[in-house]
Amino acid sequence: MLNVQALSGGYGQASVVREASFDIGDGEIVALVGRNGMGKTTLLRTLFGLADRQGGEIVFDGRPVPPNRPDVLARRGASLMPEDRGVFPALTVEENLTLATRKSFTPAVDPRDVFPLLTEHRRQPAGTLSGGQKQQLGIARALLAGRRLIVVDELSQGVQPSVLRDVVDALGQAASTGVSVLVVDQHPDQTLDWCHRVLVMEAGRVVLDAPVVAETRRRCHELLVLR
Repeated sequence: MLNVQALSGGYGQASVVREASFDIGDGEIVALVGRNGMGKTTLLRTLFGLADRQGGEIVFDGRPVPPNRPDVLARRGASLMPEDRGVFPALTVEENLTLATRKSFTPAVDPRDVFPLLTEHRRQPAGTLSGGQKQQLGIARALLAGRRLIVVDELSQGVQPSVLRDVVDALGQAASTGVSVLVVDQHPDQTLDWCHRVLVMEAGRVVLDAPVVAETRRRCHELLVLR
């Protein structure tokens, strides 16, 4: 599905991501974790052409992805919910969802079933939603648009635990149909409970890439100093 080789990226001459390499297979759920400032968000932005690619190669569905072209992955069925949620504040909730909907693609789960507020507030401008509500709308948009790959930055930010369980179930259902999932979350220890594999970033590099097993958890604790 996604193959990343020696990817370096950042902003202008400033390098943040340094020679990161990893693969994500069909239907695989992968956690990207690391302490603050280690380059996780910049890695996602570089993948999607929103930060400057300074080196390396990205191959998606067997085809190279050119640098600085955010339209390419979107057209090929990849979706990104960025750290700022990526909603259009002047548009209503329903208009935001309509823009994310892809023709000839029916997601494994209808996000309106996951997030009842999308129906309750469908005519409300997205910019007037609370932070947690915008988070739900952003995740819903990613579910609607990601027919091959769903990437979410800061998954649980502002989301109540009961709603988060539904989100995790929805991502699991998407993965069961072959959609690949890559998530960053502020609670990495919790995220490992439901991901298949983990990537750990340190100083802009991927320093651990392993299935989520007991030994991997121990190693993550050492690298992240989780308490």
